[in-house]
Amino acid sequence: MQTIRHLDREILFFLNHLGAEGLAREVFIRLLATGLMYLLAAIVLYLSLKKPAGRQVLFCALGSAFVALLAGKIINQIVTGDRPFVLFPKDVRHIELIVRPDSFPSIHAVVAFGLTGGVLLGRYRLGAVIMLAVSLLIITARVAAGVHWPSDVVGGALTGLAMAAIFVTIQRRYWPRLGLGRGEEVQCNGGQEV
Repeated sequence: MQTIRHLDREILFFLNHLGAEGLAREVFIRLLATGLMYLLAAIVLYLSLKKPAGRQVLFCALGSAFVALLAGKIINQIVTGDRPFVLFPKDVRHIELIVRPDSFPSIHAVVAFGLTGGVLLGRYRLGAVIMLAVSLLIITARVAAGVHWPSDVVGGALTGLAMAAIFVTIQRRYWPRLGLGRGEEVQCNGGQEV
């Protein structure tokens, strides 16, 4: 456990002290840490407009993200820990983001990887690769902003992916085809790669 804490601190300080201090760095980190979540939503929306699998990608991504968010919030209530800028107020360059006191897991990471996992497990591989790259940028920026430990974002990413796997597995097993109106049926895997 001591090794993980040491590694957490080393990675945090490395990312947190990259680049010169100033407004440009702060705006850039802020954009990556929060703004890229909108890009993930836009990618899911774009994929959902593609036929014939549009509703499938929307169902998989949103269902996975919702289950991941619930799991993340439950874990937040059980696991307590201070954020880096609280423990090291003089050493961590904290970028003022709207943050709650609970640190583990990173909810941004949970939702980002829940969406990504839903798209990936739904076999929408190109979209998932792009979303994975965006999600990795988000979690790296959360650490660079000083609002999360690396273990917070890794825990969030694993939680998001695990919940996506559970959601897709349950959906495939117990509700193989869900009718979502107009006589159309939707499942997380249309049987083909999109």
